[in-house]
Amino acid sequence: MRPTIKKQKIAYFSPQGFLDGNNASQLITMQDMQAVRVSNVSMVLVSLKKVVFFNKNGISIVLDALEKIQKELKVTIGFCDYTRKQYEAFFKFFEGDIGFSLFKTLDVAMLFAGVNEAQEGDESVLIYNEDPTQRSMQAIEVFDKGYNPVVVQTLDDFTVRAEDKEKFVAIVERTYLGLMSNRIAAKTRGNCVIYYLKGFLDGSVTEQFDVIYHQNCLKVGFQLFMFDATRVSSLNIHAANFFSRLSTAGAEYGALIAIVGLDMEKTPKRFVEELEDAGIMFFENETDFFTDEVVQSMSGGGAAVKKERHKLTKPMVARLPVLVSATMDTLQMMTGMMALKEDMNIQPFKHKGKELMASSIAFFGDIEGMITLVMPRELVRKSCALLVGEESDDTVVLADALSELVNIVAGKSKTQLQEQGVNIDITLPRSYTSIDDLERTLEGVQGVQVNFSFEEYPFTFYLSP
Repeated sequence: MRPTIKKQKIAYFSPQGFLDGNNASQLITMQDMQAVRVSNVSMVLVSLKKVVFFNKNGISIVLDALEKIQKELKVTIGFCDYTRKQYEAFFKFFEGDIGFSLFKTLDVAMLFAGVNEAQEGDESVLIYNEDPTQRSMQAIEVFDKGYNPVVVQTLDDFTVRAEDKEKFVAIVERTYLGLMSNRIAAKTRGNCVIYYLKGFLDGSVTEQFDVIYHQNCLKVGFQLFMFDATRVSSLNIHAANFFSRLSTAGAEYGALIAIVGLDMEKTPKRFVEELEDAGIMFFENETDFFTDEVVQSMSGGGAAVKKERHKLTKPMVARLPVLVSATMDTLQMMTGMMALKEDMNIQPFKHKGKELMASSIAFFGDIEGMITLVMPRELVRKSCALLVGEESDDTVVLADALSELVNIVAGKSKTQLQEQGVNIDITLPRSYTSIDDLERTLEGVQGVQVNFSFEEYPFTFYLSP
């Protein structure tokens, strides 16, 4: 099927009828791929407007072809023109592990492809996604195209705002940017990582759980790990042994593991006792967990990592320009201020300025390390105004927005490194409202500290092993 080229920016295919294992392999042929090669587009999409049915097998076959194009041409790939039911089907098929993009309509895709950049700065785009990282990413992309993103935090707010259609040149919903897809089903709440479990837990939990990812979360400074077991039917000795080993390893970092919502009547008592002996705590629900005195005493602190740290490596330092460039390009765009580089040294972390906030994110794969961004509260407020929809002085809001900012920086770094043949995965971001917490996490570490200034505001980029 020959692709249609839209404004020299998007090549898209428009299959009809069924998209399953019987016909999906014929959708994108070698000749079609050659047509895309010579088109010099930035996106290659499959429109589902004329598709009445698709299944996971059909979508997977199409994705194989799209991913070959993506790898060769460094273009965005994905789907557009789908219904709500089709949109939800993607997340069910791939269990949230989506590395491609989804655009509700071709017009929305054209917005992100930069087909028609804004002529006036007051042209507004309404944005809503239930995932805060997606809201942030989409807002930054729209802002970069010259539009004024209006970000709403709740579906109710979006519904009200969307009634005034004439106020917006575009409305973005049910859209997903897959460049920074994170394959770990987890979220953060303060200094706590929450993992979600389901079904009967046996030895397969070892294969399903990414231990390396978890270890890098420890490196970032997370101390609390909550396993949501509300959808777990029961567990056996193999799963119990897994949690015991995880708790023992986490103790070296001063970390606490808790299991919440497990059906105690269906769980053998001896397993619970063994896990409690290993230091794991059990709670009936999230409220009980977060209001527990032990948990609250750990919620605000940074982990003093006790395990021996790795040292800076030449491959890591060699990629420093990519990491710094992704950071500074993002911040300069969001603040509208130019950054001035002051100095760069290999040293223990030393903070500059007052009323500082920070956020860290670890990466692992071909190279391993941790990126930490440190800046005054006022610069956080200016940098993250776009992410929260308005300038805010609320500490919790600012900390969450700063975490999203470092997540976006890491995602951009990941994409740029992939273009150089360097593959990494990233952890969830960890925010610090107290610089003392960060210093405890980085105690005894030698990293690369690059100091900048945004007009009168100091800014520090710190790369550590």
